[in-house]
Amino acid sequence: MKKTEENRYPHSATLFRFCKEALEIRYEGNVKVIDQDVGAILGYDPADCSHWKKGKKNIRALSTLRGLAEHLNVDERLIIDIASGAVGLDEAIFEYRGYGSFGISGRHLENLKKEYFKNPGRWQIDGTPASFETLFDVKRPVVVKTVRAIIEQGRFTEAPIYIPEVLQMFPAISIVAEQVLEKPFSVEYTGEGSGTKLTIRHRASDSRSFIRFLIAKEIFNWLVRSGHTLGAPFAGVPAEVLDIQSNAFAGLLLVPGEFMRREVERIDSSLDIVQQLASTFWVSKALMNQRLRDYMENLT
Repeated sequence: MKKTEENRYPHSATLFRFCKEALEIRYEGNVKVIDQDVGAILGYDPADCSHWKKGKKNIRALSTLRGLAEHLNVDERLIIDIASGAVGLDEAIFEYRGYGSFGISGRHLENLKKEYFKNPGRWQIDGTPASFETLFDVKRPVVVKTVRAIIEQGRFTEAPIYIPEVLQMFPAISIVAEQVLEKPFSVEYTGEGSGTKLTIRHRASDSRSFIRFLIAKEIFNWLVRSGHTLGAPFAGVPAEVLDIQSNAFAGLLLVPGEFMRREVERIDSSLDIVQQLASTFWVSKALMNQRLRDYMENLT
């Protein structure tokens, strides 16, 4: 019998790894996920499961991909993109985890409240205990103002926003694309205060949508950390709030509200609106969905 070539269908193998990691994320480390758990999604026996994992089995039927999407509760277009090779594992996992919160609400808000009232002494401003409302104010209008200042100074007038052009405004930030990196994205800070320098490294030579988002987030972190004028209003805020502010900043920078309103008027409403906007702004469909919700809540 002729031996089947290992990893003949590499995108199917990537899909298997994605499904397994997605299950591990879902169970938050409380359940050990084994290969058979992944195969069980499609009713595969151990042999079929092994073939899928090793790339010997091609997973491409639309009904099968739809079944995976339903089980994992993700957009089936993400599953299709993985199976076709349009999206790699790193990007797919990032998309599955989501782009974080753009505001304090829901479960995140409840967790912060529990932590605050459990240990109020931890949360102080200049040595003085602060109220929950004061500590955990995202200051969204100030984030919006900061993004608008960058857009105006950079003279950006249309989508997409080019990250290299944004970085030209901040010489202390450099970006390096390397083919061999342990992680798809890493940052290195050197110096302190106004002398703080930031080096961003990413694995691919092209800037995928999630890499663009991570770079935008890190620009905000550098503005705060370096004491830059634009970052001064956010100095001293809790790390939990800073992360939410950086998410909002990245979303607003990559998809400015004014630009989005203009593009919505231009698109073909008979086609997939999210897909069209995501393509125009060079962001993922997941981020575009998040940004649309964010815009509807805040109108900016």
